[in-house]
Amino acid sequence: MIRSMILAVALVGAVGCAAQDAQDDQAASVEQHTGGGGFQCSNKASISGVQCVIATLGINLLNVDVKNVGNLDVSKLNILSNDLNGLDIDVGDINILNGNSVLSDLVDFTKNDFLNKFSIVVAQNNLCGTVAALSLTVCK
Repeated sequence: MIRSMILAVALVGAVGCAAQDAQDDQAASVEQHTGGGGFQCSNKASISGVQCVIATLGINLLNVDVKNVGNLDVSKLNILSNDLNGLDIDVGDINILNGNSVLSDLVDFTKNDFLNKFSIVVAQNNLCGTVAALSLTVCK
């Protein structure tokens, strides 16, 4: 009887571990693919801050530069990347007629993340959105 109870407890523990391993693998898979093809944010020493970029074949299509805010940790960079990707901006839909409006919204959204999620105040004109192909830049 005791042997059966020990065996039952061991089996429940093994099933619990296997289930946790599957959850961990699934979480790792989700984290690995989050933001693919969209904004990728990283610390940038040249601006003493953070740069978020949508790039194709090494060409920056859309940039958001946040100057003079120092470095963000990996967790905050991921939050920012995911939040920006949640905006569902299609770079191909940005044109000379709507570009300033799209960039203005993008800059405001980014500034809001820095203030409300990271408690970092970004100084005036230290946050810029740029679409290089259209020579458009909006700084706030």
